[in-house]
Amino acid sequence: MQGVYLTGYIPSLAILVFAVACNWARFALKRHGVRTQGRRGGDSWGAGILSVDFIYRDHEGERHYVTVSPEYIPKSGRSSLIEVVYDPRNPKRAMSAVELERPAWKTTDGLIFFIAIGIALFYTALVLVLA
Repeated sequence: MQGVYLTGYIPSLAILVFAVACNWARFALKRHGVRTQGRRGGDSWGAGILSVDFIYRDHEGERHYVTVSPEYIPKSGRSSLIEVVYDPRNPKRAMSAVELERPAWKTTDGLIFFIAIGIALFYTALVLVLA
């Protein structure tokens, strides 16, 4: 009978694993990230959503691109330059400093994490009430 109860946690566990995978870049950048300047390279449209491409150079001088949502571009100062944080072990893993400094719970990936926790807590309460 306990196996039946435990299967109810599978959906929340799957969502939790997905959320951790989505937030992995954020965790790596907070721990090992190197800050550098990125300059605007152009705009791109994906699925009808505007994004801005920024070019930055890693510690070896290689050029990389990071796509940034307009909401993560600082409103003050020059919008053609932003601060980019990249992982020196994997320089293609990068995001704008504004996006990185935003609390995780205010991001879509962080919201998915808390939804998974909420589902698990709801299911636990349901099992306790019905048992």
